[in-house]
Amino acid sequence: MSKRDQVMQLLRECVAEYGEQTGGEYDLKDETPLIGPDSPVDSLGLVMIITGFECKLNETFNAEVVLASEKAMSMNRSPFRTLGAMADYGVELLDEEAAA
Repeated sequence: MSKRDQVMQLLRECVAEYGEQTGGEYDLKDETPLIGPDSPVDSLGLVMIITGFECKLNETFNAEVVLASEKAMSMNRSPFRTLGAMADYGVELLDEEAAA
C-alpha cells in the first residue's frame, strides 16, 4: 500500500469516527468537500477531523507534523477543501519532515 493510500485510510477512519459520534454517514471519496456549502461537516466537525487526523499521522508514521499551521492557513487553496486535498497535504508534510 502506498503512503498516499495509508494516509487516505487514516483520514477516512477519522471521518468515519466523527460520523459515529454525530450519527452521520459521509461519502469518503477524494472529492468529498470538507469546507464550503457542499461540505457534510460543520466547522467544529472539521476541527475534530483535522486534530484526529494529525494524531493518527503522527502515531502511525512516528512523526511530528502539524496540519493546522500558518503554512496551511496562508495557502491559496486550502489543504482542507476535500478529503483528497487533506490526504495530499498530509503526505506532503510527512515527506518534508523525512527530508529535514
